[in-house]
Amino acid sequence: MKYTTTITRLFLATALVAAGGTAAATPTSGPVEGPAINAPNVGSDWVVKSEDSVCGVSEARQITNPAKVDYTKLMDATPEMKELTRKGIKKDSARGQTLVTAARDRVRRAANSVMSEKGHCSVWKKISHKKKTAVTDITDAVKKKLEA
Repeated sequence: MKYTTTITRLFLATALVAAGGTAAATPTSGPVEGPAINAPNVGSDWVVKSEDSVCGVSEARQITNPAKVDYTKLMDATPEMKELTRKGIKKDSARGQTLVTAARDRVRRAANSVMSEKGHCSVWKKISHKKKTAVTDITDAVKKKLEA
């Protein structure tokens, strides 16, 4: 059991340092100290979830000039999702999964292009700021890219 505990402590110390904390303890000297490994948005006023990232930087502390999109609207505008709806293909079928993946890739590429053109650092499905800072919505510009 001591071997497992040592490995666990070593793993936690490594993860803590990788997350930007400091490992104040050695693998055998007791509990690892420092900020929680999964502490959300440490050092940032941006409120985001990693699964809401469309493209660009994906950590809140890196955000400088974000943009947001109506992801559902963009997905629905892709040829892949239109085909899925038109042909009645189930999303959990093999063909449906292929179409959904292709639609996500198409939206991500279009969003990345608009993000670069407009000087944003990232694009998010959902993002907010603790101080209520406004976030630019680029949905229409991305939709135009999808339609081009």
